[in-house]
Amino acid sequence: MKKSAIKNLMFKGPVVLTGILALSPQLAWSQRSDSAKSPSVGRYSDRDRSVDWNKQKEVLQKSLKLGETKEQYRSELEKMGWTITAVNTDKPDYVEWEIVKGDQSYEVQIDLDKSNKASKIDVTANMWKADPTKRAMKGTKVTAMGRGDPRFSDRDRRADWTKGKEQLEQALKTGQDKDVYRREIEKMGWKVTSVNSDKPDYAEWEIVKGEQSYEVQIDFDKTSRKATKIDVTTNMWQAEATERAVEANQGGRDPKQSDAGMRDSQKKN
Repeated sequence: MKKSAIKNLMFKGPVVLTGILALSPQLAWSQRSDSAKSPSVGRYSDRDRSVDWNKQKEVLQKSLKLGETKEQYRSELEKMGWTITAVNTDKPDYVEWEIVKGDQSYEVQIDLDKSNKASKIDVTANMWKADPTKRAMKGTKVTAMGRGDPRFSDRDRRADWTKGKEQLEQALKTGQDKDVYRREIEKMGWKVTSVNSDKPDYAEWEIVKGEQSYEVQIDFDKTSRKATKIDVTTNMWQAEATERAVEANQGGRDPKQSDAGMRDSQKKN
């Protein structure tokens, strides 16, 4: 190797090293969550995916008309390509199903009158998913009409979820920078399990405490870097680290044991 080439390498080396050190604080901050940023983080962004989700919801709501029996709704869903992956409740006056097609999932809640015909139908977010639902969303074939568990009922758990959302919204005021929100969330006992987006004008975090999870979406002013809008919303598409954290807080239930427990609890209904 020529002497001039060696001199060039000796000169460029420290410059490259300095660049790495300069980036290190930002990299360290983004890795403080349990999960590193994934090249497919868009898969888990509720903001990115909500448009398609709402379109599918509208299609389902138009197809499931009032005044029919639960057997007719089951047939209609199957005809549309949906699999009922979990039956969380099956009572004479109310049924609740978790449904999956591809990686989309909803909870269908049907109130029945004394003639066994539907008097009210809600197609809503499926935030607390039974194990068969999670597996089906990842492409695993599961048995249709699998026995669910009342613990996964979004209707039953909605009140507590709404309280948690309101507490977070009250604590996270606009006008602060990103680090302030991170510290406030951690001070409240929440863990940031996934950083779905970390841009100068937008940050999106999945957070977990106990069995609850939310997605925090923060828009920033490009000049001041202060928050102009904060949304605390559902976390329907959870990163793997988020799923693991929630499951650990549920006691680390084994899927096979969980399915058995679901069957037992469903018999009581």
